[in-house]
Amino acid sequence: MARPLRKVTREGNLYVRRTIVEAEIGELEKLEPNELVARCQQWPESAPGAVSPEALLYFVRTTDAASPHHEPLLRALMRSVLHRLPKPDNVDGTTTDLAELSIRDRVMDTFVDRLLGDQSEYDDKLDYFEINFNGAMAKDRLDAGAQIRVEQNRSAELLNEDDEITAEVEKAVEHYDPFDPDELDKKDYRRLLNGAIDTLPLLQKQIIEMLRRDIPIMSNDPSVPTISKVLGKAEKTIRNQRDRAFATLRRRLERKEGL
Repeated sequence: MARPLRKVTREGNLYVRRTIVEAEIGELEKLEPNELVARCQQWPESAPGAVSPEALLYFVRTTDAASPHHEPLLRALMRSVLHRLPKPDNVDGTTTDLAELSIRDRVMDTFVDRLLGDQSEYDDKLDYFEINFNGAMAKDRLDAGAQIRVEQNRSAELLNEDDEITAEVEKAVEHYDPFDPDELDKKDYRRLLNGAIDTLPLLQKQIIEMLRRDIPIMSNDPSVPTISKVLGKAEKTIRNQRDRAFATLRRRLERKEGL
């Protein structure tokens, strides 16, 4: 029998999954772990025998994170999540819709944070995803879009992007790389980094996100998409804002790691 949900309605009743999802989970629980993983890896979701995202999330949440079966289940779930998020790149891959990119990354980061937190302490916000995965993802997309619009307006008012950077900023960013592989391997670093990036002004955040995707600031090849070209900003502006962002990230991460 499937583990019951814990989220409670305003009337004090426990939320329940749809009957079809409960039945699906019941059938899948009869499978051996390897068989379950194989079923959950079937794609696309419209294929006969493919597992619904609601049931897939259930098994990710109830499978021990130390189990060898947890990681393939998680990968299958994240594929379902990504399938429901905006596609920021156009068909030929030469341009990127930055608003869609920001929405996709924010929804993905929030969902991953919930999953990680759920491993140590039950997060009833995930219960709605077990009830209506598509509806929950759509709500997160709308919320992320609204947050990003607010940040865009605030950034436009506060950011003088062409100001020269200070000596303090130059010193702070000297030899600094927030995406240093050694740092990324440290416990909790990625989560702290993503949280710090989310607090940046929009222009700086866009630059950092594109640097993370290995998009160059400039290129001598006109066919190569660059940060300067995508954002419509001069190379000097991009580098100034990158340095300011790096200085902010370094300061915030050092403070958080010291807690």
